Amino acid sequence: MKKLLTQHIRIYVIFLMFVTVPLSPLIAQDEGKPDRIWNVKIEGNDTYNDIVLKKYISNEAPSIWKKITFFNEKGFYVSETEIRRDVIRLERFYQRRGFNEVDVNYRLESKNKEWKKELIFMVVENTPIRIDSVQVLLQTSMRDSSVIYGNEKFKKELNRLPYRKGKIYQPVSKAQVESDFTNILRNLGYPYAETEVQTKVDTTAKKASVAMLTYPGPRARFDSMFVEGETTLDAKYIRRETGIDKNEYFSDEAMREAQRELFGHHLLRFALISIPDQEQDSTINVLARVKERSLRSFAATFGIGNYDRFNDDRLTVLNSYKLFRAQASWSHRNARGKGELFSLNGKLSAFDLRLGASYLFPYVYNTKSSITISPFVQRRIERAYSIDTGGIRNSFGYNYSESVTGTFNYDFTLNREFDVKENEDGTSVVSPDSILNYNISSFKFSVYARKGLPRGGNGFTVQPFLELSGLFNEATYSFQKASLDIRGYKKLNESLVAAARVNGGSIYYAKQDSLPADIRFYNGGSSEVRGWGRQELGPKEAVFDSLGAFSGYVPTGGKATLSFNFELRQDVDRFIKGLSFAGFIDGGQVWKTIRTTENRPIQFGVGGGVRYESPIGPIRVDLGYKVNPTDEDLNIYQGDDSMSSAWNRWHFHFSIGQAF
Repeated sequence: MKKLLTQHIRIYVIFLMFVTVPLSPLIAQDEGKPDRIWNVKIEGNDTYNDIVLKKYISNEAPSIWKKITFFNEKGFYVSETEIRRDVIRLERFYQRRGFNEVDVNYRLESKNKEWKKELIFMVVENTPIRIDSVQVLLQTSMRDSSVIYGNEKFKKELNRLPYRKGKIYQPVSKAQVESDFTNILRNLGYPYAETEVQTKVDTTAKKASVAMLTYPGPRARFDSMFVEGETTLDAKYIRRETGIDKNEYFSDEAMREAQRELFGHHLLRFALISIPDQEQDSTINVLARVKERSLRSFAATFGIGNYDRFNDDRLTVLNSYKLFRAQASWSHRNARGKGELFSLNGKLSAFDLRLGASYLFPYVYNTKSSITISPFVQRRIERAYSIDTGGIRNSFGYNYSESVTGTFNYDFTLNREFDVKENEDGTSVVSPDSILNYNISSFKFSVYARKGLPRGGNGFTVQPFLELSGLFNEATYSFQKASLDIRGYKKLNESLVAAARVNGGSIYYAKQDSLPADIRFYNGGSSEVRGWGRQELGPKEAVFDSLGAFSGYVPTGGKATLSFNFELRQDVDRFIKGLSFAGFIDGGQVWKTIRTTENRPIQFGVGGGVRYESPIGPIRVDLGYKVNPTDEDLNIYQGDDSMSSAWNRWHFHFSIGQAF
C-alpha cells in the first residue's frame, strides 16, 4: 500500500512538472504583453441597445474562439486615438438622431490580467429634440394633387413618415424621406419631381417644426426613343426590346425594366437607357445607347465531369478517361436580321453524347416572352440502363419579374432503351431482350420563384413542376408526374451559411402499370442524398454474370421519391482565399408507388467536404457516410458479404458547383 502511494505521488509530481514548466514562460510573457481590448461595453444608452451602437464604432472585442487562442492572435491593441474617434462616432450617431446635447466619455478597466482591458463607453443622452408640428405641402395643380394623393404607395409612405408630432426629430432621416417620395412621384409619371424637407429647430425649447415640400413638375408620357450604337440590328427591334410604349406615362420602373431587357439580349454586350436634355413638358424622349456582340461565335470547353457517373467506386488509369468531357457550340446572334438566335451545340463524354440545335425567338407578344425550338439526338448511359433519344422540344418562357419565371414545354421524342452487358472477353454488347422502343409526347409546366438573394446566402427558392404525357393517347405511355423543390439559405454570420432543401415527386397517375426506366424517379448522388452514388438510393435488383454468379445491384427506380438536405458552409478566406468547408446531413428514399412509402424507411447520409471558388465555379469534394444502409447498399446478396467491404458505407463525391 505504501509502495503504491509513493508511486502515485511520483506520477503527480511528474504531472505537475509537465504542466507548470510550459506555463512558466507564458506567465513571464504575460507581464510584457501590450494592452488589448478584451470586452467592449456601453453604459447609459437608454434609447439604443448595444448591438445597434457597436455597429458604428471601430473597437470590438475578440470572439470566444480568439480568446481561447489569444496568445497566437494579433490585433485588438488598445489605441487611445481610435477610442477617441469612437467617442466622436457615438456622439454623431446620437446627434443625427435628435440628441443634440449627448455626452460620451470612456474608461478602461483591467480584467484578471493587467493586459486584458474592458473598454466602457459612458453615454449621457440628455433631452432630445422633439417634433412640434408637421406640414406636407404639394405644390402642383388640383388635378395632379388628386392623382398623387389617390395613389396607394403615396398614402402608404405618408403613413410611414418618420416625422410625427411628439416624436424625436432625426436629421438622419431627411435624405431617405426625400428620396422615397421623389421615387414615388417619378413612378407616377413625374420625371422632374423633387422633394425637400425643411426644418426649424429651437435647441433651447427642444422643439422642431418640419415641412415636407414636394414639386412634382409636369406629368409626362413617353414620346420618342432614340437609339445609338446599333450596327447589324435595326433600331426598331431595340425599341421593341425595351418594352416602353409610346404615350404611356413615364416611370423609373419602366426605365429600369428596359435597361434589364436590353442587357439580357444575347446580341447586346452593353446597354444604357437615359433621358437626354430636353424641355420639361408633357412628353419625354429617351435615349438608348448600345454596343453589339460579334455576330457569330464559336465556343468550346473541356473539363472534368462528375465522379458519381462511374460504374464502380475506384478510379484507375484505364477508366480515368471517363472523368473528362467536352462541349462546343456555334451561334448566330442575329438570324433573319431580327435579333433571333440560332445555335448548334454538341456534348461529348463517356456517359452523354448529344447533338442539337436551337432557334430562339426573343419576342413573342412582349419582351418578357420568348419561344425556343430545339431538335436533338442523344445517347445517355446510366447505371441501370442506356437510352437513345431523338426528338424536339418547343419551349415558351415568360419572365414575369426578376424573381418569378415560368416555362411551358411540349416535348416529342422517340426513345430506344436498352441494357449493355459485357461478354467474357470484356467487350460490351446490347442485350437483345432488353430493348424497349417507345415515344413520349409530354406537356411540361415549371415555375421558378425566389425571394431575397439565395446566392448571397439569404433567401429561398420554390420550383414546382408538372408533366402530362399522352393526354390524347398519342404516346406509347400515358402518365402524370409532379414534383416540388424548395431551397432556403440563411447567413448566420459573415462567414457561415446554413442551407436546406426539400425535394419530392410522384407519378400520381399512369395508364400502364410498368413504365420505362427513364421515366421513373431515382435518388442518390452528389446533388441529392450523399453517401450514395448516382441513382443508387432506393429499390435495386441483383444482376449476374454469364455464369450465373452474383455481380452486383442496379437501381430500378420508382414512382415516388423524397429527399432533404441540410448543410453548413463555413468560409475560411482568412487562410486561403476562396476556400470553405461544409458539413451535411441528407436523407431520402425512392418508393415503387406513393402508396408503399411505409415499406422503405428514410435513409440518411452524413459527411463533410471542401469547396474552392475557382474561375469556373465552386470545385466541390464531399465524403458521405451511409447511416442506415440496406444489404443491397452494402453489396450483400442473400447474407453473402464476400463482395462487400467497409468502403461500401462511404462514397466520394467530386463535382463542380454547390450541391444545391
